[in-house]
Amino acid sequence: MAESGKKTKAASSPDSKSPATVTPNESDKDTLSLEKGSNAKKFPLIKVMVFLILLLLVSGAGWLGWQQWQVQARQSDQLALVTMELNEQLKRSATVDSAIALTRRNQQEQADLFIKKINDLQLQVTAQGARIAELGSTSRSDWYLSEATYLARLASQRLQTERSTKNPIALLLQVDAILVKLDESDLLAVRSAIAEDISRLRLAGEVDVEGVILELNALSRQIDQLELIEFATKEASVSEKSEGTALVGTEEETLSQRFSNLISEFSQGLSKLIKVRQRDRPIEPILLASEEVVVRNNLRLFLQQAANAVLREEQDIYTISLGGAQEWLTTHFQMNPSSTLLQDRLAYLEKKNIVQELPNINRSIRALEAFLVVRESRIIGVLENDPVLDSEPTRP
Repeated sequence: MAESGKKTKAASSPDSKSPATVTPNESDKDTLSLEKGSNAKKFPLIKVMVFLILLLLVSGAGWLGWQQWQVQARQSDQLALVTMELNEQLKRSATVDSAIALTRRNQQEQADLFIKKINDLQLQVTAQGARIAELGSTSRSDWYLSEATYLARLASQRLQTERSTKNPIALLLQVDAILVKLDESDLLAVRSAIAEDISRLRLAGEVDVEGVILELNALSRQIDQLELIEFATKEASVSEKSEGTALVGTEEETLSQRFSNLISEFSQGLSKLIKVRQRDRPIEPILLASEEVVVRNNLRLFLQQAANAVLREEQDIYTISLGGAQEWLTTHFQMNPSSTLLQDRLAYLEKKNIVQELPNINRSIRALEAFLVVRESRIIGVLENDPVLDSEPTRP
C-alpha cells in the first residue's frame, strides 16, 4: 500500500515532465529506481537492527553462560566440600571401626584370660580340697616320704662314718624304690637327684679295707714260719749232733743202713766244703740266736703299721711300711718259696690305693626336703596368696 501510494504521488507530482509524455517504460524504470532507493535506505537500518539483535543475543548468552558457570563453580565447591566432609567421615568411621575391632579383640583376650583363670581356680580349688582333706590325717604317702628322707640322711651319715660306698648305695636304692611306690609325677626331679648320687658312689669305687687288713694279719701270722739266716753256732751244733747220732746208729744198723748213712754223711761233708754266698749287697753282721724274736717282731711291726695306715687312709705311711717290710724280709730271712710268696703279696698290696673317695650325696637329701616343703606349702597355702588372684586384668 505504501508503494502504491508512492507511485500515485509520483504520478501526480508537479515536477514530472508531463503526463502525456511519460511512457510506460519510463514509469517502470522510475518505479524500480524508487524501490532501489528505498531499499538502499532500509538496508543499513536492517544491519544495525540485526547487529543489535546479535549483540543482545551474544550478551544474553554470555550472561547466561557466566551465570551458569557461577552456578557450576558454586556447585563444584559445594561438591568438593561435601567430598572432603565425606572423606573425613570415612576416616572417622574407619578409626572408630579399628577402635571397635581393637576393643573387641581386647575383650576377647580378657574373656579368654578370665576363662583360663577360672579353669585354673577350679583346678586349684579341687587340689586344695584334696590337700585340706589330708590335713586331718597322715596319709600313706607321708609315711613313705618320711622314710625316704630318713634313709637318704642315713646313707650320707654311713658314708662319712664307714668310709665305704657299699651301704650308702644300698640305702639310696631303697629310697628310689619307695619313691617308685608313690608313683607321683612331681617326684621325677627327686629320683633324678638320687640317680645322680648313686652314679657318683659307683664311680668312686670301693676300697676293700677289711680285705687288706685281713690279708696283712694273715701274713703277719706267717712270720713265725719263715726261716732266718742260719747262724754259725747253730750250724756247728747241728753238725756235731748229726755226727754223734751217726756213730751211735752205726752199731745198731744193718749193713745196708750203714751204706745209706755213709752216702748221706758223704753228701753232708761235701756240702760243707762248697758254700754259695751272694755278694751283690753289703754283708750284714750275723745275728745272735737271742735276736731272732726281735727280727720277727720288727717285720710284724711293719705290717701292723701298714694295717693302721689302711684304717686311717694314710697312703704314704702305708706304702712306706710295706716297702720297709719287704726290705727287712730280704735282709734277715732266707729267700725260700715261703719268703718269696710273702714278698710277692707285700709288693701287690703296696700298689693298692687305700684312700676311699667320698662323693657328695647331699643332693638327694636337698631334693627330698624341697619336695616336702613345696608339698606342705601347697597343703596349708591360702588361695588369696595365689598369683592368679593377685593379678588384675588390664582394662582396655
